[in-house]
Amino acid sequence: MITRRGIGFVLVAVAAFFIASATRVGWVHLADAVLWGIVILSAVTPWISVYGLRINREKRFSSNRGLPGPIEGQALDVDLKLTNKWWIPRFLLNVQYSVSSQRGSSDQSMVLIGVGPRQVIEGTTDPIMTTRGVHELSQVTVESMGLFGMFRRIRKFGIPDSVLVFPSWEHVSQVGILKSTLGASEGVSKSRTGVEVAGTRQYVAGDPYRSIHWRNSARTGRLVVKEFDSWSETSVAIIVDADDLPTEIDGDRPSDYAVRMAATAAVPLVDAGGTVRIVTTEGGQLRTSWSDVMIDLAQIKDQPAGTSSRWAREVNPGERVLVFVHSSNSELLSTLAAMVRSGSEIAAVVFEGFVAGDSAGNAVSALTSIGVNAISCRSGEFLKAVRQMEQGVAVGGVFTTAAPTPTTEPGVTESEEIAA
Repeated sequence: MITRRGIGFVLVAVAAFFIASATRVGWVHLADAVLWGIVILSAVTPWISVYGLRINREKRFSSNRGLPGPIEGQALDVDLKLTNKWWIPRFLLNVQYSVSSQRGSSDQSMVLIGVGPRQVIEGTTDPIMTTRGVHELSQVTVESMGLFGMFRRIRKFGIPDSVLVFPSWEHVSQVGILKSTLGASEGVSKSRTGVEVAGTRQYVAGDPYRSIHWRNSARTGRLVVKEFDSWSETSVAIIVDADDLPTEIDGDRPSDYAVRMAATAAVPLVDAGGTVRIVTTEGGQLRTSWSDVMIDLAQIKDQPAGTSSRWAREVNPGERVLVFVHSSNSELLSTLAAMVRSGSEIAAVVFEGFVAGDSAGNAVSALTSIGVNAISCRSGEFLKAVRQMEQGVAVGGVFTTAAPTPTTEPGVTESEEIAA
């Protein structure tokens, strides 16, 4: 491919050719021959420079609590090793690849002035993983500009790669807003679905076949189904409001806050031996491992309006729910009210301050009036809301739960370099 400089140089050589043909002056012919020699040499060298090369790419990141990927905000170290397999030296090579995610893309490059015969050159790029989710790493391209930069040749190496970036989180010792405002005996009821089996009863039309207790059915000679505790202290369904706001905003979005708070809440729930389910359209899976919960959260993408309310419909009647919702998502807030009427125990964090005019006050008041433990979280006050979620103390004293004294410092529990 010819560059602008190359086009200009070729035009000069063409002009020199016509001048030499018209004047028949010897030195003009000589100058024209030199110009065309440079053009031909410049056109050939880029083609030669990009062949006989080999590129290896490796990813390194700091492992946090055994997660198989970096945390948002961290740098991903990408090692590039270029090997010149031929005896021909190479000059002015631009090694480049792109990193793309749901929020945008960036280019990473490394310029090599010269690579000797059979020489190995190593370099490291460190793109910052600014947001959670899958980040796609394109093929590595090597561009040679050749002599004088008049022509260039690009060749791709390897295959595309990817890395899953996890949301950041804070350490909390408990999720205080999940403490029921009802007594323990009042808060437990029987349900067709759940985690802990509370007993059995006779089968009736409409019961799902998967709930049949086959052993007891065989012993009694009639079909019986399992009954579950409708909620337990250690089983929680988490709903994340991932609906993208119609107004373009800079920086963190409500969905970012929601995912980070969900990751924060999952730590004490799972560490206590509980189960967590990240609710999606497919229902979500019960997780007993925090790393599995983090994988589910990392894969949540920005969604069209109305998606999160459809996710909420996958919550089973009577299930215990923790919700992170933006104050402008009236559809999801209405769905939560219907879930309360169906017997679900709900705690909610309502976000505000992300778009002009949004306010969590009315939403929090409406939710607390129907028995939902609700607090607000304003943009820029993430840590404050995390502490309220931990202590279970709402703004204005809507509800109160005993707040334990934190015993563990927040941060990384283990760190080691891993080669992907």
